[in-house]
Amino acid sequence: EGVTVQFSGGDRVVLQQVSATIPARGITALVGPSGAGKSTMADLIGGLLSPDGGTVQVDGTVLAGPVRRAWRARVAYVQQDPVLLSASLRDNLRWAAPQADDAALEQALQAASAGFALALPEGLDTRLGDGGRVLSGGERQRLMLARALLRDPAVLILDEATSALDAANEAAIAAALQVLARRMAVVVIGHRGALAGIADQTIRLEQGRLV
Repeated sequence: EGVTVQFSGGDRVVLQQVSATIPARGITALVGPSGAGKSTMADLIGGLLSPDGGTVQVDGTVLAGPVRRAWRARVAYVQQDPVLLSASLRDNLRWAAPQADDAALEQALQAASAGFALALPEGLDTRLGDGGRVLSGGERQRLMLARALLRDPAVLILDEATSALDAANEAAIAAALQVLARRMAVVVIGHRGALAGIADQTIRLEQGRLV
């Protein structure tokens, strides 16, 4: 509500008096040109930043102090560049939820349209190599989505997460998100194509303003 964010000692205003509502269920797209403030707005939603003016609220509760820090545990990010360890599939997934058992891992993989991983030569024990080199780009991105889901988030944020994927892989992720959006808020940043087409609402920013 009326949020303003300034960087570089106040010399640069990144967001100016932006007010918007993100539904607790459904898909919201944040769109606009580079530098419009999309990622900054996502960081506000995720509790990573506090606004210099205005408030960020969840169900009427202002995100500030300990409340904002606690809220971060309810948010999961999937970024453009997958970060995978040279370790087993199981260990990569458990990075998000160390106590998760194999049943939970398999459930997350299926929810992320990543069931292919269960057919790997050694299943969950398959070593992915440096940066997940044994997988394609689309497969790595879907594993990132599965790992995010293990946090059981209230909000799932995808920051340009499918920009480098082919149409088939993007469509697979879009199908998974439509199911996930029935139980969480999904925020997709800067997307065109399949993900933009399934958004329930679109928020467009230009030069830090809501247009």
